[in-house]
Amino acid sequence: MDRERALADGQERERALSIGQEALWFLYRMAPDSPAYNVQAALRVRGALDEARLRRALRAVVERHDVLRSTFTETAAGPRRVIGLPDLVPLQVREVPGVTDTGLLEKHVKAFGDTPFDLTGEGTCRALLLRIGPDDHVIVVSTHHIVTDATSQWLLLQDLLDAYATDTAPPPLARGYDDCVQGEQELLEGPRREQLVAFWQEFCADAGAGELPADRPRSPRPPAVFNGATCEARIPDELVPRLREAAKRAKVTPFALTLGVFQALVHRYSGQRDFLVGCPTTTRSGPGMREVVGYLVNTLVLPAHFTGATTFAQAAHTAQRQVMRAMKHIGYPYALLAGEEPYSSRNPPVRMVFTMVAPGRLEPLLMQVTEAAARGTDTEYAGLRIELIEVPQLEGQFDINVEMRQSASSLTAVFRYATDLFDEATVRRLLDSYVRLLAEAIDDPDAPVAGAALVEADDLDDLLALGEASDW
Repeated sequence: MDRERALADGQERERALSIGQEALWFLYRMAPDSPAYNVQAALRVRGALDEARLRRALRAVVERHDVLRSTFTETAAGPRRVIGLPDLVPLQVREVPGVTDTGLLEKHVKAFGDTPFDLTGEGTCRALLLRIGPDDHVIVVSTHHIVTDATSQWLLLQDLLDAYATDTAPPPLARGYDDCVQGEQELLEGPRREQLVAFWQEFCADAGAGELPADRPRSPRPPAVFNGATCEARIPDELVPRLREAAKRAKVTPFALTLGVFQALVHRYSGQRDFLVGCPTTTRSGPGMREVVGYLVNTLVLPAHFTGATTFAQAAHTAQRQVMRAMKHIGYPYALLAGEEPYSSRNPPVRMVFTMVAPGRLEPLLMQVTEAAARGTDTEYAGLRIELIEVPQLEGQFDINVEMRQSASSLTAVFRYATDLFDEATVRRLLDSYVRLLAEAIDDPDAPVAGAALVEADDLDDLLALGEASDW
């Protein structure tokens, strides 16, 4: 009887996965030691911090979001998420007395975030408190992408600080991640599915995945670890208001302009005229979903088309039009676009993705710390003085993964890349070329993409000098 009750209880705690989660589960089993799908957020907290109160806050947040206290398992019906108890996510505490250097703290945070998850035993989330001194701490939350996304990670940290400030549990959610999974299942089992399949087949018919010239050939075998690194550059501050004004004059969004310029970069470096680029986009919509933590992202596949006469403005307009068309069909999961074997395909729909992170009013914590970081200061939230600690993460998932990180006063281009394919110098050159093309697009949106210089004149002289006869 006890065994039957335990079995029934286990089945009652099992939950179906979304299509995106199934894809991430496949990738996890293929490379379980890879940190490429670990998502983390870290804050430095100045002032006294009550450890017992922080533990209570963590438990309350984990109680509220059951995806955080989950493990994953294979069953006869396929992979399932199994809900566990709140103590599945303990608060780890490490003493790092006197380690005040930001670079050293970032190394501690990155090492914690890069630790692989055991999704079948440990679960999906872990928390760390670095104790530098009585009035100096770092709070780190690391979560596997299978139950989170960028927005969710900051909602999680925001819930944690709110619960700490009030020392009370947040109210239960009106809806949860299971509602999202159920909605996806209903869509895919209904008549809308055929319409979505027809749209995406036609939308992507004339293009293949965009690729950039790599330093090394692509391995025919799946990687044991998704190796990656990051290059980033802050867009010159004087260009940021001009970018917004140029987009306004062209009647496109700043996102469409920056995306169009990236597509122009791919066209110029690869020579491809027609290609596909991905755009990870939130699926967080509908009543009650604003506060839900979960994997609420789908990747839109966007075709780009260039001719010798295409201007930057035309590239931006095309990008905006394609985004708007794709958004109307966002319900069809990206993982299914790969065909009959969606998770094992060696020819994915896209090999590069581009997105913009722009905190909104629904994310006050992220908005505050992002703006403070742009100014090089800290800020106050929930009675605590906090400061953003930003570390590289989500590296190696794609050939190139571009994130435009925006605040009210700044814009930073972050290029994550697969180190199995690219050297740092190559990606740094790509990034520099992107910033240069962006500046040219702002100065003259009607200029042809084909005529824009990819490098400075001095750099071009150095490159040409490599081919002089005297060098041979």
